[in-house]
Amino acid sequence: MIEKKRLLMGAVAGVALATAYAAPANAKVTLMADEPSGWSFSVDGNVNAFYVYSTGKKANLASGQTARTSTGDNSRIQTGLLPSKFGFGVQGPASNGVQLRGYFGLYPQIQNASTKTARGAQIDMREIYAAASGDFGEFLFGRTLSLFQRNAIVQDMTLFGVGATADNTSNGGTTLGRIGFGYVYPDFNASFRYTSPSYSGTTLSVGLYDPSRIRTTTSAGAEGTLEANEADMPRIEGELNISLSGISEGSNLVVSGMIQEAQIQDPGGEGGGPEIEAHGVHVGGTLVGGPAAFTAHYYTGECLGITLQMDVGAMSSDGKCRDHDGYYVQGTYNYGAGKVGVSWGGSYQDKAGNEMSGNSYDVKEKQEMYTFGIYHNAAPEWLWVAEYSHAEEDWYDKDAGDEKGESDIFSVGMFYLW
Repeated sequence: MIEKKRLLMGAVAGVALATAYAAPANAKVTLMADEPSGWSFSVDGNVNAFYVYSTGKKANLASGQTARTSTGDNSRIQTGLLPSKFGFGVQGPASNGVQLRGYFGLYPQIQNASTKTARGAQIDMREIYAAASGDFGEFLFGRTLSLFQRNAIVQDMTLFGVGATADNTSNGGTTLGRIGFGYVYPDFNASFRYTSPSYSGTTLSVGLYDPSRIRTTTSAGAEGTLEANEADMPRIEGELNISLSGISEGSNLVVSGMIQEAQIQDPGGEGGGPEIEAHGVHVGGTLVGGPAAFTAHYYTGECLGITLQMDVGAMSSDGKCRDHDGYYVQGTYNYGAGKVGVSWGGSYQDKAGNEMSGNSYDVKEKQEMYTFGIYHNAAPEWLWVAEYSHAEEDWYDKDAGDEKGESDIFSVGMFYLW
């Protein structure tokens, strides 16, 4: 029988280390293990549900980049930053020193899709991959969480909570957690990825990824629909994960980066426009000292977007890359049956191109949030969560009477993990 491993939970993203909240050590369940043949099959997953109450004030803008804070007074029962999950794994016998495995992960929401009255919960196929591992390291191909800033979301305490909620009146998806309030969402992408063997806990990963489109905004009425989506090369991402176990067990330092070039199309869909380059660097990690842990992450780059990687607002309406950066800091204390924590962070962007001389479109300046949370293991497989978050967002060049957006989010919920 193969060794049972700790559960890897998928973030909005779908992947997150369950070790963050003392999830059951044998979180993966082996359904069948045929010793003579060497084949084994396993399942893992979770069901989670939260009661979320949010109250907020909408930014008073004529036109502007998408608001991420919840408005009005709203109650929802929904999944948190993590969707629920059912994962199925298969592992074959080792051959010539090479171990092969495959994985399929389905990630549904408990609430209805799109609106409260729409029938049917969303189900995402976020992870579909196979991997070959041996003395050479690991080669993975398929769909999984990208490398750039993935450690920032994995170490975010709101991963097993709610964090920010965006439009909480009709949201059929997950909440935001700290996405857009300290890091951009790495997302799940088709890829080929190589990870080196572990050297005293330190690994190097490099991947080729299906290129993403780089765009201005989601609505044609604001910035237009200019986007760069013609790419003759895949996106390149890398991550160096340095173990600091020599200082304290569980501590690490991570550096990651990405680069992608794409050609701009005009709003009519014609190509032949200029090429732009999106790139970014991220550094962060966690330092553990007894029951306490301190986490910090920082990123900077161009054309990264402020919430979703290379998406909404990555560039100006005349095709110039905006500068983006952000950070978050977090402190947690493990009291044995769980942990308590507090975090603060924000994501920021500069104006670019024709925005420098002013226009009728209000450009997002920043998104900031602080969070208090308690994450209690009522049983090895049963996690209780309570959080409070305050989120704010602001824009450049507001007119007289314009106000920033802000919201308060209260949530209580639970996970069943297997």
